Amino acid sequence: MMDKKTAVFLVLAIMLQFAGVGGHSLWTPDEPRVAEVAREMAVSGDYVIPHFIGRPFLEKPPLYFTAAGILYRIFGTQNEGVGRFASVIFSVGTLLVVFFATGRLYSQPTAALATLVLASSFKFFEISHKMVVDNALVFFITAALFACILAYRKKLSPGYLLFWGCLAMAFMSKGIIGLAIPLVVVGFFILRHRAFFLLNDMRLLPGILIVAGVMIVWAAVLYTRGGYDFIDRFYFYNQLGRFFNASGYTGGHIRPLYYYIPTVLADAAPWSLLLIPAFVNIRKSDETTRFMFAWLLGGLILLSISATKRGLYFLPMYPAMAVIVAVWLSELKITQRHTWAKVFIWLLFALMLAIGLIAPFAYLKLGGRWWLAGVMFMITAGIFWYFLRHIRQSFVADIVVCWALLLLIWSPLLLHAIDQQKTYKQFFVNAGRVVTERTVIGYHLTESIEAFSAFYGGFYVMNIENPNIFAQLISGENVVYVLVLPPRLDQKLLTILQSHGKQLAVQNADGTRKIELWKVGV
Repeated sequence: MMDKKTAVFLVLAIMLQFAGVGGHSLWTPDEPRVAEVAREMAVSGDYVIPHFIGRPFLEKPPLYFTAAGILYRIFGTQNEGVGRFASVIFSVGTLLVVFFATGRLYSQPTAALATLVLASSFKFFEISHKMVVDNALVFFITAALFACILAYRKKLSPGYLLFWGCLAMAFMSKGIIGLAIPLVVVGFFILRHRAFFLLNDMRLLPGILIVAGVMIVWAAVLYTRGGYDFIDRFYFYNQLGRFFNASGYTGGHIRPLYYYIPTVLADAAPWSLLLIPAFVNIRKSDETTRFMFAWLLGGLILLSISATKRGLYFLPMYPAMAVIVAVWLSELKITQRHTWAKVFIWLLFALMLAIGLIAPFAYLKLGGRWWLAGVMFMITAGIFWYFLRHIRQSFVADIVVCWALLLLIWSPLLLHAIDQQKTYKQFFVNAGRVVTERTVIGYHLTESIEAFSAFYGGFYVMNIENPNIFAQLISGENVVYVLVLPPRLDQKLLTILQSHGKQLAVQNADGTRKIELWKVGV
């Protein structure tokens, strides 16, 4: 039976996933492209092969796009936030897996702490509020690795088969990385603790058949729809090419080996601060906690080796981090030892206090209303006052709740205010009204601009990379409208555009790229 405090923690963690999720437009760099792929699925009814701007999009498998596309098909695309609820579904699923699995492995209070720590970690909170395929990846990897450790601890009899099944779905979420992370984590744990008997217990043959079967079916679908070119594009260019920076890969995000160390410390704030004392106590950890360390470190090693690196790629390791932090906090609360470690708690509180004091000024800087900032400041002060009044009763629980409440009350306001600074929505809605069904070309546009044009404006842009071809087209008679990013035009192209056209609209907000819509042949 779940006690009242545990229930409050779980409800608060789930509420965080809904806070402000539908209150802003599509944000670069990832959301516009993902939303457009999902929209095209909803319009075409093809939920198998993703398409972007009418072309096959083979960077990722279809699982997340299909989930968001179904939501758009049911509820429409008038509100872009509808598709974002696919992320909410997967993130809530991840939290529930962490809660119930950690409860079986440790205790309900530790499970409640771990769930709220994960939900309120900065990067997890951010990405769970965006349309990003990594939300599905995190869910299936989390389910896979918890199934594995539960089976290892004899607490879930079908755990190993569930492990392989979730691996197959992780592959369909983001490709080979969905297999690589869990397999490396389990391999790291086996080697580090010499648990070689796991190789016999894990039902390798049925598991390999499950994963290989899904991969073969997906390859067959790709071959049926596009021949060897589709297979080459998906498996060799976008999967192996990304990892090894091979096969002519030009997608970017090439970062140094040490990239994740400072990045994760910042992205996992504020709880990453507590990883330091938790690592100090690693030798005193039980077998389950050592599995969590293997999860965290194995993922770190694998992703550091990869040529392409981004902060959100590390998200599958956040559940392990949350459990490690929650276990350390629980032990600190129970034993009341290691006074030096409590210094980290006070540092954490100081960090939260600083953020709480900065939030009203940040809101005003973003154009918020002064009276609302004042009200929110008083509520924030009340949260900290309550924390300090009850510090001796439940210090650990209160500090987690304190941060979660700050996120819950401030995120809708700040997300809305940020959106006013970085939204492209109205520009492309207006452009769509002007363009209607006429020909539109662009020069060296980003994928985000192409996605905004289709999603908000209802028109596709013929994106030209060659400057000579672009110059010929805007000098001809067939093209009517032109979208340009002015910094990407050289003086020659700018002169030709000015001599053949007239500027109709410009997007020039501080937090966005400058975009211009021109009409040529006038």
